Amino acid sequence: MPPSEGRVRSVFFAFDDPLDKMTAEFRIYRDLADEADVLLWYHFTMFIVAEGRRVEPVVRYEGIEFSHHKRIDTHVYRVHGHNTSYPRHPVTGEFIDRVHNPVTGETVRVEPTILTEDPGMLYSPEGKHPLDRDGDGYTPTSTVFRIEDDIVKAEQIRVPPDNWVTPFIETSHNWTSRALFEDPSITRLPMGTAGGYVFPYPRWLQMGDIPGHMFAIWSGKKLDGVHQLPAEYFARIERDNPELLAVDLSPFED
Repeated sequence: MPPSEGRVRSVFFAFDDPLDKMTAEFRIYRDLADEADVLLWYHFTMFIVAEGRRVEPVVRYEGIEFSHHKRIDTHVYRVHGHNTSYPRHPVTGEFIDRVHNPVTGETVRVEPTILTEDPGMLYSPEGKHPLDRDGDGYTPTSTVFRIEDDIVKAEQIRVPPDNWVTPFIETSHNWTSRALFEDPSITRLPMGTAGGYVFPYPRWLQMGDIPGHMFAIWSGKKLDGVHQLPAEYFARIERDNPELLAVDLSPFED
């Protein structure tokens, strides 16, 4: 058999023009329309990483990241949204409101994760500018593009708002069809996503002075709208947080 036959095709590629790079990112992550909603649905599992202790899974969450963008200048978009996630048992997947903390031995009340205070960001060919940042500087995006057989992957490290506490880091692998990617008439590509992030202990875990942090890993996909959300999740958010089935557009009125 020839040496190349049957091998995975894996090729890095890049863009010389920053606008071409941003266009590719927006087609995968978002939508090239001047104004659009973008809905990501995901599951993630949290692990406690306490110094000197065995790393243990503690809870699974199911949730959404729901955002809106609007073009406010030539190639400059404002992005704003929220996250809404509900706890599930890490093994059975049932919705829960209490978990066993394997480090402290205590049973604690686990809360939904509702993030609505992120100020959002500006997105341009120069990169991203969190709107809580002083000055006008942009941080270039770290996206690395690869072809892997019949898919295109975009791998990225997140630019967090400047006021987010440490430790925090988030990295994601996002993919779409290579055939669709190579069709420039498609402005909103389907996308699968997976990644991980490191963050401080949540208050509800009641970790006290035990040194350490959390790690979580997720997987999900971009949906076309809330009508595609799984029935069980949709029923939960419609009951508890129906206002979060839409993006608050008031920040775009500034």
